[in-house]
Amino acid sequence: MLGTLQSSTIRIAVEASSSTLQRCLTEVELLQQWIWPQQLQGSLPPKLEQGSTFAAQWGPISILHQVEILLPQRLRLVMWGGADGYCDWRWGNGWVQLRVEAVSLLPLGLGQLLMLRQLQQFAQGQERRPS
Repeated sequence: MLGTLQSSTIRIAVEASSSTLQRCLTEVELLQQWIWPQQLQGSLPPKLEQGSTFAAQWGPISILHQVEILLPQRLRLVMWGGADGYCDWRWGNGWVQLRVEAVSLLPLGLGQLLMLRQLQQFAQGQERRPS
């Protein structure tokens, strides 16, 4: 893989419960709503499962993902293709953290920040929706 090894961890406050964040990160229908500009491709179950594999398309670049770890407050995805490494999501009541470590030509830190901000806004909107 060409590129440089990039590693960063960002944690942000989110006005949402742990269960809302878990739904936003693991229910495919919700995930597809906030992950723009990425487009998820592949036959995914309604909810991510350990071993689920999918592609996230960023324009002409495809990054393949496989769910390596799926726990009540953690989701770790192995990545290859446009980025070789992993992303590790962790969350709790009022916060979410994303650690990315990968070799890539893409500016992964910028994409990481964009994804966290989009998740923050989306999850807060989900939290305010009547049940």
